[in-house]
Amino acid sequence: KLMPHPLDKIVQISGTSGLHRVLTTSKQGYLLESLETTPRRWHAPAQSKVAALAEIAIYTQEDQVPLWNVFQNLHRLGMSEAAITEAITNEDSLVALFKEALPEYDAERVYVSDMRKALRWFLVLHGRVDFNASLEPEGGQEAAGAAE
Repeated sequence: KLMPHPLDKIVQISGTSGLHRVLTTSKQGYLLESLETTPRRWHAPAQSKVAALAEIAIYTQEDQVPLWNVFQNLHRLGMSEAAITEAITNEDSLVALFKEALPEYDAERVYVSDMRKALRWFLVLHGRVDFNASLEPEGGQEAAGAAE
């Protein structure tokens, strides 16, 4: 089953590997479910450094592009998981694939390790997230237009 909203509940916790879904939050911290092949639930303390994928962006020559846009572009390329997995292991293929997904990325500030991490995350989310979904809230475009 695909998640209704792409990335707002998907996080990366500093010091841990992989991605996690936030199930609930409290004063004590976060109840998380890992998005690994065998999901496990665990508690991360409130002081954990949590990065929501919805807030992560990739540097471009001009500005920054949300990670979600990169994921959508990768999805549109229609590559198999095997092809992406193979690209991750070879630096030249990795950079070529990333450049295809985001031609205007800033080569000075986006490191190969960042590219590799983004592609690994894409693979974890593949089949779990609807990459055709919009990040705009329902009716968001009309509301923004009406306010002008």
